[in-house]
Amino acid sequence: MQVYGKNFVVLEKDILCECKNIDVPILNGPIIHNHDGYELYLLLDGKVNLYTEGEGKILERGDLVLIKPYDFHHAKILQYDKYDRVVINFKDSVLDKISSDKTDLSQCFNQTPSGRLHFAHLGEEEIQRFLSSAVALSEALNDTAFGADVLSKALLTQILVMINRCVTVSPNIEFMGIMPKLVSDTFAYIEKHLAEDLSLTTLEKHFQYNGTYISRCFRKTIGITLQQYIIAKRIALAQQYLRQGISPCDVCFMTGFNNYSNFSRTFLQQIGISPKKYQLLHTK
Repeated sequence: MQVYGKNFVVLEKDILCECKNIDVPILNGPIIHNHDGYELYLLLDGKVNLYTEGEGKILERGDLVLIKPYDFHHAKILQYDKYDRVVINFKDSVLDKISSDKTDLSQCFNQTPSGRLHFAHLGEEEIQRFLSSAVALSEALNDTAFGADVLSKALLTQILVMINRCVTVSPNIEFMGIMPKLVSDTFAYIEKHLAEDLSLTTLEKHFQYNGTYISRCFRKTIGITLQQYIIAKRIALAQQYLRQGISPCDVCFMTGFNNYSNFSRTFLQQIGISPKKYQLLHTK
C-alpha cells in the first residue's frame, strides 16, 4: 500500500497480499483509516481490538474481517510481542473482472450495512487452506514469469469463492461488542447527519453530555479526535460522489462543508490533490 493523505490509503496495485508478523506494524498505527479497495484481514496470532464505525471486537485466531472500500476501520494491538496476520487488498475493478453473471464474488462483503463489523470465523482446516492460498498469491504477485498475473487472479478467485461459501454457511455470528455505547451512538449520529452541523454544541444537545467528554471518549477508543473523524468521513463521501461524476461544487454542499474554498483546501490536505483533479483522474 501507499499512504495518500491522512486517513485515506490508496492501493498502489490492483491486488496486494501480505503475510505479516509483529515486525510489520499495521498501517497508520493507532489511527482509524479507510482505503479505495476491499480488504480481507485474517488474524493468526496475537491480541487485537478491531473497530469499525460503530462496533468493536476482540479478535481471535481464525477471525476473518471483511472490509468494503471507504469503510473506516482501526486495529489496536494489545500484545506487542506477537501479531501474525494475513492482509489481502484488491480494487473493485478486479472483482468485476473475476466475477460472472452467475457468481458475484462481492456478495460476501455485502452481508452487513456499510461501516458495521463484518467477519467470519475460520476453523483450523479453513485457516490452513486460506493461508496456503495467500502464500501462493503473495508469491505470484511478486513473480515476473509468464502467466503470473493470470495465476494471481485465479488464486484470489479461489480465496473469494471459499470465503463466500463460508459466509453463506454462517452469515451471522454473535459476538461480545467492546465499543462504548456513547462512541457507537456518536458514530451512528454522524452517519445520519453528516451533511448537517456537527459541532460539539450540537452533539451536547443531542446526547446530554459535555462535548469535551464525548470527544475524549471517542479519541480514547478510535485514536483520532471527533473533528478529525468528521472531516475524514466527509472527504470519503466526497470521493464517492466525485467518482459518480457529481460536480465538485455540488459535492461540497452535499457533504456538509458549505464553503467551496474550505472544501477544496481540506480535500487537498487530506487526499493530496484538488477535488477537480481527483474527479478527472477517476472518471476517465
